[in-house]
Amino acid sequence: MADGALLRGTGIGKRYGGVTALDGVDVEVRAGEVLGLIGPNGAGKTTLMDVVSGAQDLDAGTLTLAGRPLAGAPWRRARLGLARTFQHPQLASELTVAENVLTGRLAARHSSVRGMAASMLRGLLSTATGRDECARLAADMGLDDPGRLAGELTLGEKRVLEVVRALAQDPQVMLLDEPFAGADATGIAAIMEAIRTVRRRGHGVVLIDHSVDLVASLAERVVLLDSGRVVFEGTPEECLASSEMRAVYFGGGYDRT
Repeated sequence: MADGALLRGTGIGKRYGGVTALDGVDVEVRAGEVLGLIGPNGAGKTTLMDVVSGAQDLDAGTLTLAGRPLAGAPWRRARLGLARTFQHPQLASELTVAENVLTGRLAARHSSVRGMAASMLRGLLSTATGRDECARLAADMGLDDPGRLAGELTLGEKRVLEVVRALAQDPQVMLLDEPFAGADATGIAAIMEAIRTVRRRGHGVVLIDHSVDLVASLAERVVLLDSGRVVFEGTPEECLASSEMRAVYFGGGYDRT
């Protein structure tokens, strides 16, 4: 592994009963880099996101963020500088667009869920400064009605809002799991700009998407997973031209023998 990685995972393993979902995965994300994770269904992409974000416990290996051990509940990892979106948007449907964005900002500033809730109860959601800042950030991503309830948004708009909420944390590393699914052309453009914003800040992005072309257009490096293992790592151009890519996507799997 190269020096200077923001996020580093070494020997990551995860099992579900008798099924090995991740088998000795090494991965790193560097400052100012977009890392693409690709592979067929069941390759282990979302499982890797889960163990990095704390949604699932890893069974083997180590994780560090900016040189510090990455462990504990998701809110602890958010405090360290990790943000994540999900395949199925996880928003507070009863809160407005601006309020959802502010929950992301609060998650990065408080050491516990209780502390974040206390901040809300003290009225941070109703302050003009907080409301205006979050409304402006949402508007920059194409969500022009900050008072609209998240539950009223289309799937594509929810995707954008999840990315905006993650961006509000000003994370060192942002994990994006299928952020473009269901988004229209405007939403896709907004999410792509959010990814570039994180990269310009010198932070890192891990991107999963079924559209290999979209991943290739944004990522500096690509990791190809198959059956829980890394079978190729390199530039998008190298990966797309590799025999491993052809085997995984068109040949029924990568033969490791």
